[in-house]
Order: sequence, then C-alpha cells, then structure tokens
Amino acid sequence: MRTLTERTERRSQAERRDEAEQRLLAAAVRLVAERGLERTTLSEVGEAAGYSRGLPAHYFGGKSGLIVTLAAHLIGRFGRALERAERHGPGLKRLLGAAAFYFDSAAKDQTRTRALFVLLGEGLNNALVTDRLAELNARSAKTFETNLRAAIADGEVRADIDAESQAILILAALRGAVGQWLLAPKTIDLSALRDEFVASLSRSLAP
Repeated sequence: MRTLTERTERRSQAERRDEAEQRLLAAAVRLVAERGLERTTLSEVGEAAGYSRGLPAHYFGGKSGLIVTLAAHLIGRFGRALERAERHGPGLKRLLGAAAFYFDSAAKDQTRTRALFVLLGEGLNNALVTDRLAELNARSAKTFETNLRAAIADGEVRADIDAESQAILILAALRGAVGQWLLAPKTIDLSALRDEFVASLSRSLAP
C-alpha cells in the first residue's frame, strides 16, 4: 500500500506533467498561428513555453505527433466550450446554436482558430497525419449528424435529408466561411455572417 507521501508525490508528478503539456500546447498554438507549421520547430515550442528545447519531442515524439495532438486539443476545447454554452437538447435548436457558436468562438479567439485551420490544412499533403485529422473531422461532423437525426425525428427538419452528408456539408460551410474571415477580418463582418448563415441553414432544413 502506498503511503500518503507517495500518493501525494505521484499526484504532484501527474499535475506537473499536465501543466507542462498544457503550456507546450499553448505555446504551439501561438507559434503556429503566427508562423505556420513549416517555420515552427519543436525546440522553439519548448523555449516559448519556458522549458528545454528537447521537452516537446519527449511529449509529442515528433512534429507529426504535435500536429495531431494540437488539433485534437483545439477541437476538444471547442467541443467542451460548446457543451457549456449550449443548453438545448439534441435537435434543431442545438444544431443552429452550434453553428452560431462556431462563429462566436472564432471571433473570441482568433489565434486558436487560425492555428486550427493551419493544422487541418496540413492533412492535405502530410500522409503522416491525414488519417488522424480525418478522424477528428468525422467526430466534428458526427455532432451535427446527431442533432439532424433528432430534429428529423421531431419533425423540425425535412425527412428526406441525408443526415450524414448534410452534417459534412454544414461543417465544410462553417469552415469555409470562417476561413474567408480569417483572410480578411477587417473587411468581413463575422457577426453578420453568423446571423445570415444560421438563418439560411434554418430555411434550407425546414420541412
């Protein structure tokens, strides 16, 4: 049986490890958003986080490991924030709320949003991370699909809609709209874009 001191030490080590990983991820987000992936090195991530240049390699294994871990971190963070913000049960209101939140989240934290888009783009030409990033995309689309199926069952959405395909299209449209804003944030009104997107989506799904 472990002593209280051993349990405390073990818990402290876990806490320190978690803190280090979070600081490394936060530093990676900033660097990737500012520089892109090519000009971001693991050693720079370690230095920016206040640790040794070699620590990121210990945590992530290599750059491909950092890419997948960072993408999962950002998508997971978005999902948790959405859960806290959205009070509706599965269905149309939750679907529309999630779409609106996508825009609001981007406006609230442009740095994290930009970093995520950089990472997702890496999947197009980096075979080391393509499958993992596609898996993360599929999970994101699944959330929309679940709400679409619930809305169809409740008669809130047309019954002839292919929920799986529609979910992918919604996710793609959201990313496309926010991607355009990231390229021209001073000329695109993200709030107006959000309102028009939600209204258009509601009309397109109506029974």
